[in-house]
Amino acid sequence: MREDVLVKAADQMITFGPYRLDRASGRLLHGAANVPLRRKTFTVLEYLASRPGRLIAREELLDAMWPATSVTPSVLSGCIRELRRALGDDARVPRFVETAHRRGYRFIAAATEIGAAVDDPSSRSRIPVPTLNPETELADLARWFANAVARLATDARRPPVTDPRHRPATARRSRYRDHRRGRRGKVR
Repeated sequence: MREDVLVKAADQMITFGPYRLDRASGRLLHGAANVPLRRKTFTVLEYLASRPGRLIAREELLDAMWPATSVTPSVLSGCIRELRRALGDDARVPRFVETAHRRGYRFIAAATEIGAAVDDPSSRSRIPVPTLNPETELADLARWFANAVARLATDARRPPVTDPRHRPATARRSRYRDHRRGRRGKVR
């Protein structure tokens, strides 16, 4: 009976990237540290992570998370925003949760359920190592490269900070104000 409890607890763990989603305790772990999430946000993550690669329509998520309750899609957007902030994910270059504009969300990280394929008692003590998918790895590298190029392009368009001609508009002095002030800066 004790072994059945261990197997069930192992089935409750989903790993992706450096994170572990512990369904049994309702916690998201990054290494040994707990990542704080609201209960609904955790449930949204659990729903998406248990269906990796599948496009989940907004309506399906709303019905699954808030059954028989009328909520606006902005509630779901807030949960996704909080989830991305907790995971350190970027909506423009996603690593974990991808947005399909006006359609829904897709969990794009390679998720592995630890202990899901446990058959014999000797393999229960071993933690399976997730195999890396070359296509997923290549897609992650392409996203990382695109993000780096976009940051470089944005930085190249910005004027150097030391150039006094490129001060923000709030830092510039208006001619009218200079005209009204005397040499000592007092208003006449």
